[in-house]
Amino acid sequence: MKKERLTVVLNPELRKRLKIKAAERDVTVSEVVEGYLKNMLEKEELEEDIALSKFAEEREKTYTEQESLTHDDVWG
Repeated sequence: MKKERLTVVLNPELRKRLKIKAAERDVTVSEVVEGYLKNMLEKEELEEDIALSKFAEEREKTYTEQESLTHDDVWG
């Protein structure tokens, strides 16, 4: 997949820390940042999935077939 360029403004201390991480891993700063962003997004998606799962479990506890709607009730 073709990568796109993105400009980000960072404070000098953060830039320095990223350069150190990149040197430790023998990769570019871009690769370090891309990895961090990917991990952060995956973590957020996982947290969202967990929250929605908990919400569904709570709703399931109070579910009754008598109060449920049929497909036709909802969509006509």
